[in-house]
Amino acid sequence: MPANQYEILALTLRYWFVLLVMYIFWRSLLSTWRRLMKPNDYHDEPTGNIPFILVLFALSAMILLSLKDNINPLIMVLGVLISAAFLFQYLFISRFFAGIDKYVLLMVDTLCIIGFVMLQRLNPDLAFRQVEWFLMGSVTLLFFLIFTKYFRRWERLKYLLMAVGCALLLLTLIIGKEVGGAKNWIEIGKFNIQPSEFVKIILVFVLSAELKQSKPRIRRLPVFIFMAAVVLMVVLQKDLGAAFLYFSLFLFLYYIATTDLLVTICTGLLASVGAVLSYFLFGHVRVRIAAWRNPWADIENKGYQIAQSLIAIASGGWVGLGLGLGSPYVIPASRTDFIFAAICEEMGILVGVALIGLYMLVMIRGISIAMAAREPGETLLAMGASISLAIQSFTIIGGVVKFIPLTGVTMPFVSYGGSSMLASFGLIGIIQGIASKNHDMMQMEAEQQPVYENAGENYGED
Repeated sequence: MPANQYEILALTLRYWFVLLVMYIFWRSLLSTWRRLMKPNDYHDEPTGNIPFILVLFALSAMILLSLKDNINPLIMVLGVLISAAFLFQYLFISRFFAGIDKYVLLMVDTLCIIGFVMLQRLNPDLAFRQVEWFLMGSVTLLFFLIFTKYFRRWERLKYLLMAVGCALLLLTLIIGKEVGGAKNWIEIGKFNIQPSEFVKIILVFVLSAELKQSKPRIRRLPVFIFMAAVVLMVVLQKDLGAAFLYFSLFLFLYYIATTDLLVTICTGLLASVGAVLSYFLFGHVRVRIAAWRNPWADIENKGYQIAQSLIAIASGGWVGLGLGLGSPYVIPASRTDFIFAAICEEMGILVGVALIGLYMLVMIRGISIAMAAREPGETLLAMGASISLAIQSFTIIGGVVKFIPLTGVTMPFVSYGGSSMLASFGLIGIIQGIASKNHDMMQMEAEQQPVYENAGENYGED
C-alpha cells in the first residue's frame, strides 16, 4: 500500500484501537466493582462480548500492519493464529474449571495481545516466538491451576523448593552469561533461560507455607536465611530488579501474615543500607541512577534510552501517532524493558493508562480471591502471586516513565521473553486455582445450608 494511503488508514484506526482497549478496561472495572460489593457471590460473571472485542482488536491490528509497505499475508495469518490461540485457551479453561475468574484471564490476554501487536511492529520473528511462549504459558497456567486446587499438601514441599530455588540461582551465578550488565541468564541450546523469573513462584509457595502458622521469631530463622541467600545471590548476579522484587514480596507477605511491625521496619532499613552499598559497589547501578536523575545531561550515552522513552510517550499524545507511524526503533530495548514507551507512542497515552489500569485490576481481583480463601496458606498464595505481578508491573512502568530508577525487569505478559511469560502465567494459575477452589467451597456451603435449616425445623416439631 502506498505510504500516504497507509498513513491515512493508520491515523483513522488509532481511534478504533483506543476505543476497543478502553472498552475492555471499562467493562473490567465495572465487573471488579461489582465483585468487591458482593465478595461471597460464587456465580460466574458474564463477560459479554469481550472475547469478540479482543479478537477484533487482534485481527484489525494485524491486518493494518500487513498493509504497511508491501502487502504481507503472513502477518494476517499470524493475526488469525493469535486469535485462535487466545480463544482456545480462554474457552478451554473457562469450560473445564468452574469458578475461575474469567475477567482476570481476559485482562491478562488483553495485555498479551497488545504485546503481540507491538512485537509484530518491532520484530516479526519475536512476535511469532512470543505466540509460542503464550501457548506454553497457557499450559503452565493450567498446571499451577490444577496443582493449587487439588494438591492439598503443597506446604510439605517448602524445604525442597528452598533447595531448588537456591540451586537455580547458584547455577546461574556459576555458569550464567551476562546481558545488560547482569549475569542472570543460562544458555540451553538455542534458548536463554532466566531462572530468577521462576524463583518468584518458588518464593510465593515457600513464604506462604512458612508464614501460614503463627510462630516465635526464632522459629522463622530458616525462611530468613533462605531469603537472605536468594537476595544475596541475585545481587551478586547484579540483577537488582529481581532483588528488589524478592525483597518487596517478602516484606509484604511477612507483614500481612504476622503484623510484626518491628521486624518489618528493621528489615526495610537493612534493605535501604544494602541499596546504598549497591550504588557504590556496582558501576551499572550508578549509571542507571545518573540516567534517572537527569537523562538530558548525557543524552547520547547514559541517558539515551530514558530520554528517548520520554520523548516517545510525549510524542504519542492521547491517541498515539498511529500503528506503524512512530519511531520505536530509536529505543534499543523497545522490545523488552521499554515496550511500554513504544505502545504509548503508537497507540496513545490512553492505551498506556488502560494497561496500568488492567494491571491494577488483576491485583485487586487477586487480593479479593485471596481474602475469600478458607485456608491461611491459600490466602497467602493468592496474595503473593497478585503482589508479585503488581510489584513487577509498577517497577518497570515506573522506570520507563522516570518515576523510579530503571531496574531491568520485564513488563509481565507484554514484553518479549519466554521465562517471564511462563512465570507470569504460573502466578495467574495460582490465583485461578484458589478462585476455583473458593467457588467449590462456596457452592458446597450453599448446598448444605438448607439441609441444616430443615434439620432444625424437624427437630423443633418433635
